[in-house]
Amino acid sequence: MRLRLQLPEIRENEYEVPQECPYGCGGHYYALHQGCRKAVSDPEHEEVTVKRYRCVQCGRSFRVYPQGVSHRPRSQRLRGIGVMLYVLGLSYGGVADVLRAFGWQGSKSSVYRDVQAAGEAVGRLRANTPARRVRVMSADTTYVVCRGEEVTVAVAVDALAGDVLDVELVDSESVDSLRPFLKQLTEQFDVEVLVSDDLDSYKILADELGLGHSICRAHINRNAAKLVGDLAVEALAMGSHSLVPHNVRSSSEQLLTDLEYVQFVIALRPADGGRQLGDMLRRYQAAPAPTKGEKASIWYRFRMALLRWWNNWDRLTQDQRWNRTHDSQLDGTNNATERAIGWWIKERYRTMRTYKRQESVRNLTRLIPHLAAHPDQPELARLLAA
Repeated sequence: MRLRLQLPEIRENEYEVPQECPYGCGGHYYALHQGCRKAVSDPEHEEVTVKRYRCVQCGRSFRVYPQGVSHRPRSQRLRGIGVMLYVLGLSYGGVADVLRAFGWQGSKSSVYRDVQAAGEAVGRLRANTPARRVRVMSADTTYVVCRGEEVTVAVAVDALAGDVLDVELVDSESVDSLRPFLKQLTEQFDVEVLVSDDLDSYKILADELGLGHSICRAHINRNAAKLVGDLAVEALAMGSHSLVPHNVRSSSEQLLTDLEYVQFVIALRPADGGRQLGDMLRRYQAAPAPTKGEKASIWYRFRMALLRWWNNWDRLTQDQRWNRTHDSQLDGTNNATERAIGWWIKERYRTMRTYKRQESVRNLTRLIPHLAAHPDQPELARLLAA
């Protein structure tokens, strides 16, 4: 994993005095009461000057720390180093060992709290950030183990920009479980098109939410190739004199030809591909469904595959229609979400023994994509100060 991070800095002469009295009296005027030195654990500073102000209205005093320092004994920079080492792959204990080797403070527990605090801050920052327009959103799910049980993690990405919009834990990949997640993002970002894999839940929700729907070409091509290969092997094993179901307007030779040709239609998606699939489907429309306990015939399986592709032809070609009318281009895949899952969720998860809390799953799966989306920017300072 590669993350280009900017660590927080201590700015000894920069103080952010609150606009309103922190005790809630409504006062806006303060008198400098006194200053004192505070010991701090930091790679470059041993102590800083802390200013103390008194509210003119209520008479109570409060401390103001220089940028990069808080009431904690460790500076934001040292806390940020711990967070950085953890998200890059070290365990909490490993991070503590590294800090100790450099003579810096930081236990396993304190590093854990810093990571969790940064992850929680990502959620608050997203909630307070004005929503932008996201015309195409891609979505997918993945699984991690928490306390011995699988947890479903839903991920949504701006398909054109490639940055993660949100990560949330859902009960499953069912329509009811995914509905709140996709509905909230669709309304928040004014989404027009949803990109997903071939799961039926996304088809139902895209129609329900009034979205255009693009099914990932890679998934369709891979599934079509496997099905065609399996059916071709069975057809060859049966031989040229196999029994053709009544009213099926085909033969064993024609079936093999159609199996080969349909792959080209699915892969190349010609302008008349929907019509070609419909014509091919009519040849196998009479293939009977299997009776209870009977295995489906290759004729029926091919019929159902053709029906599925024909019904979803608009979804399979959504990116073509989009690219003809928009400057921003879609590649027809769900790669943006799969990259986010692989790079920012799964890669870190592989080095873990599993999660202990679902809150930790949510915090870490939100934190890493957020840091990756803001390379060389002071995001750690924002998150650790939030």
